Amino acid sequence: MHWGARETTMDMITELLKAVSADVEARRIPGVVVAVTENGSLIDLQAIGDLDASGERPMPADAIFRIYSMTKVFTALATLTMVAEDRLRLDDPVAEWLPCFADTSVHDGTVRPPSRPLTVRDLMRQTAGIGGGYHSSENIKPYYAAAKVQKYEHRTGTYTLDDAVRNLARQPLAADPGTVWEYGMSMDVLGRILEIADNRPLDAIIDQRVCRPLGLRDTGFSVQAPDRVAEPLAEGTPNGLVAHQKTPAWLSAGSGAYSTVGDFAELLCAITPDRDGHLSIPALGPITKELFIDQIGPLAGTGPDYIPGKGYGFSYGLHVPSSDPTWAALDPNARTVGWLGRAATSFVYHVPSGVGAVLMTQRYGRAVHYRDLVRSIVERQSWR
Repeated sequence: MHWGARETTMDMITELLKAVSADVEARRIPGVVVAVTENGSLIDLQAIGDLDASGERPMPADAIFRIYSMTKVFTALATLTMVAEDRLRLDDPVAEWLPCFADTSVHDGTVRPPSRPLTVRDLMRQTAGIGGGYHSSENIKPYYAAAKVQKYEHRTGTYTLDDAVRNLARQPLAADPGTVWEYGMSMDVLGRILEIADNRPLDAIIDQRVCRPLGLRDTGFSVQAPDRVAEPLAEGTPNGLVAHQKTPAWLSAGSGAYSTVGDFAELLCAITPDRDGHLSIPALGPITKELFIDQIGPLAGTGPDYIPGKGYGFSYGLHVPSSDPTWAALDPNARTVGWLGRAATSFVYHVPSGVGAVLMTQRYGRAVHYRDLVRSIVERQSWR
């Protein structure tokens, strides 16, 4: 516990634990780990409940979770470090790195060439027109189904990341690049570009560019301590357990990583300034500034599955306050940055107050619920 914290910040973790305790007691989730940060410092971290649905092991504070789409934050940071080194540029055409995208088409009633080339920036901000998210656009669903493109297929596939990307390249885009926010597998395409640009596998890139500099010991694409992995609950499965292989078939830059609340709190502290405006990793200063800037403007609210929510735009892998006046007016209290993962993991940082929170459990179908819970508590407590 950090004794320099405001009383309201300490109240935040109490409120978070109280809010999720009912779900733990009702066995809607087996257990949960939460943490609160302030001005670049970890304030508190606590665990309640059990590691899995068997109820035989208490939830450890260092439990390892599948973070799914929160993987995007690590991929975005790794990409921005490479941009800073001039290894690639955000406005590079994707086809320059992946020639298989040279003949990409758009399907919007007719099949035609896109109005402009698909870029690395489009991949980063989910404006590439590539589907495969929770709810892809209807006009590309038949193509994805026929090609057997499935979200989270890295868990069970028998092919490589390169194979998966080539398969995506053969499918039409849902819209012209830069015209719609289409949540999908564009970060996986970016992951393959990173491998080519840095001449090493994606797991080594994330580890050496992000995890090692920040001292993140339990974050990666495979698990070194399987006895600490929290198993997710899902409807209709025996005892709520969902079995997963611990090592994926291929490395997904959009949804393939594991992490802990402690590691993610450390990441949150590193990318947010302390009271004096300093970062724990000074070299990340100019990089992280880009993360807090809305990159989609008037595209907020478009697409079949606008996850950021009212009042929020999207940056490189996380929601941010919208820069579009009309969309921002829908929620004047939208002042956080953060993101969520499919199995109900989330993190939120309140920019004006410097307060952040991380919550991780494992329950499919409740990701947005817990994200909204954390976001509302952080927003409310931060203004007290």
